Amino acid sequence: MKPSGRGRVYLLLCVFLGFSITFHLWFIGSGRLDLAPDEAHYWAWSKRIDWSYYSKGPMVAYLIALSTRLGGDTEFFTRLPAAVLSAGTGLLTFLLARRLCRSARTGLDAVLLVGAMPLAQAGSILMTIDAPLVFFWMLALFAIHSALETHHNGWWLVAGTALGFGLLSKYTMAVMIPQISLYLALSKSHRPWTRRPGPYLALGTGFLLFIPVVWWNATHGWISFRHLLGQVGVGKAAISPLKSMGEFAGSQIAAVTPVLFTLLIIGIGRVGRAGLGRRGDDASLFLFCASVPLLLACLLVSLWTKVQANWAAPAYIAAAVAAAVWLSGSPRNRIPYRGTRAARTLLAVGLLTGFLVSTIGYFPRSLASIGLPLPDRIDPTKRLRGWKDLGRRVSEIHQEMSRSRPTFLFSDQYGIASEMMFYVPAHPKTYNIPLGRRMNQFDVWGGTAEVLGWNAIYVVGRTGKLPSAILRSFESVERDWPHHLATLDQKRSWSIFRCYGFRGFPPRELHGY
Repeated sequence: MKPSGRGRVYLLLCVFLGFSITFHLWFIGSGRLDLAPDEAHYWAWSKRIDWSYYSKGPMVAYLIALSTRLGGDTEFFTRLPAAVLSAGTGLLTFLLARRLCRSARTGLDAVLLVGAMPLAQAGSILMTIDAPLVFFWMLALFAIHSALETHHNGWWLVAGTALGFGLLSKYTMAVMIPQISLYLALSKSHRPWTRRPGPYLALGTGFLLFIPVVWWNATHGWISFRHLLGQVGVGKAAISPLKSMGEFAGSQIAAVTPVLFTLLIIGIGRVGRAGLGRRGDDASLFLFCASVPLLLACLLVSLWTKVQANWAAPAYIAAAVAAAVWLSGSPRNRIPYRGTRAARTLLAVGLLTGFLVSTIGYFPRSLASIGLPLPDRIDPTKRLRGWKDLGRRVSEIHQEMSRSRPTFLFSDQYGIASEMMFYVPAHPKTYNIPLGRRMNQFDVWGGTAEVLGWNAIYVVGRTGKLPSAILRSFESVERDWPHHLATLDQKRSWSIFRCYGFRGFPPRELHGY
């Protein structure tokens, strides 16, 4: 018996999500890519569980700690939460689209659009703060709309929990509050909710879960909020607004791919017209408010400071649903069916190019096999190679030097320090000394007084003259020969120095937060 139309959609959804999670689990277990510096840094956080951390909330550290406690300090278990959360995000995308449009086909289109984005694919294998943020962002949207439709306070509790956990993941989650407030203010049918306890129950639950972060910051000089202000450009030198905005727009097109980006913008425009028009449609308005405010906020901030490509990532999930609505049409959303040859061709081209670019990201050296090597400047994986080699060499030196005296590791870059801490099997004491850089989590930990008199290994991501501050901090320093280690593709190198008799580092030279 052949499955019905809806049955085929559910079958295709299960096949796609099943293949995706299987592929991501295989890939993170294959060891093809070393941990990114930020991943290694968050792993270092997970070794010192706290209520919060310098630049972000504690969720990423908690998830890595849970996974590695179960399976060990490996790349696979460090990244496992990302693969699981991305699968959950895909399922929530389908459920939200189906609820909003009463169409399983629209939900499948939305899942495919999200899955084809290189930005989403990266978030499926790299365990950074974006994986939990996007998952809790989608959980909050689904719970909020479910609460509005069913009038069950239990959904408001789920929404509040998602809000709180999202804030523990990344402070960008706070944008959820004004965007839902905007939706309730503009929605004729749901405006009465502003006078009901449900939304305030969710808000209170979210803030309750966030209290530990506030308390931690109150006892640490509010460093997270100072860092946040620095990230959005407060106190920084003026830049060219047009250039910065152009760079942000270019980064978004590159992270999503041009065709998919075009589809998302069209979708946002269509639901905006349907939701804000004279006969405003609530479902379309919800999608518009769930995507546009964050995009506009990032665009506005780009006028005076650099905006990272991943800052707007959560907005693209709702935008993908909006694009799916436009492509498949929805009488419920007052958007006519766009199943024309041109529209479906655009979707096919968008999915094809998106998955192709993502595949190149997974296997960047595959192009070299057909005579088209990927230029180093656009290789998205260049920062994820060579760290094992570095860890292997540093481990050999550490074992040798530790025979005569305890030995610690240090660098002037937090990424290198974190990578060494992960890839040296003994996971020795590791520090990141300040030589004119901004503050980071290593400075919160401090603790170099406990290693006075030890030997040390200094690793820096460049060759050249050794800083005088390091020379003064040890009885003697010598370069390890060979003086640098190159990655397999000979495009990156590190210098390694053997340091003897630690006297103590000079006073901190921190430049900002």
